[in-house]
Amino acid sequence: MANQLVKPDFYNEVYKNQNYFQYPRWIYEPYVSSLIAFCGLEKGASVLDVGCGQGFFSYLFSKHGMKVHGIDISETGIQMAQCLYGRYGITFSVADIHTAIFPQQFDCIFVRACSLYNTEAFPFQNGVTSSLIRHLKSSGAFIFAYNSNFSSKVGTKWRYHSLDDVKQHFSSYDSAQFFFVNKITTSLLREHSFSPFLSRMNILLSKVLGMGGDLICILREPRSPNN
Repeated sequence: MANQLVKPDFYNEVYKNQNYFQYPRWIYEPYVSSLIAFCGLEKGASVLDVGCGQGFFSYLFSKHGMKVHGIDISETGIQMAQCLYGRYGITFSVADIHTAIFPQQFDCIFVRACSLYNTEAFPFQNGVTSSLIRHLKSSGAFIFAYNSNFSSKVGTKWRYHSLDDVKQHFSSYDSAQFFFVNKITTSLLREHSFSPFLSRMNILLSKVLGMGGDLICILREPRSPNN
């Protein structure tokens, strides 16, 4: 993708290291459970984890009773995901979301910190999102999460989008809800973390303290921007 900062070969190399991103379960387990509760996902719901990497978030959704399928373009990442989490009944496959075909649509699509969105053109191009949503049930929930930072920190490989960037990207979807959460918020407040007031507070903390977090957009029963 044009202007994409991180290339697939990079992930094929780094995913040889188990838990490359060093995700701590005690932080991200309440993060995922908060998203599940806020979106009203029930046990048994089908989840497509896009850009699943080594399968960490696929595993967390599975722990909460979801039926999860994870995809990534990195063969190394998928091999590691199978090794680490395949025994839990999670399925994984190497796939490009632009050409992927699935036998069914999903109750939820989860895409977090996916390199396909790591591009300068992100606010104005929603082709990736359109490709994703065609795999979602009409009654489903789309969860976009993107690691960002509102301080003066500049990423050399990662583009820190703003809340306005995310709002611009999803501006055609009437149901879009926007939040910025940090690691502390979801651990303490769970699904109550997703509020405009707390988002403003977390953005302020990020600007002052350099504390990163996740920009989140949730679409419920999304419709194509062209409809």
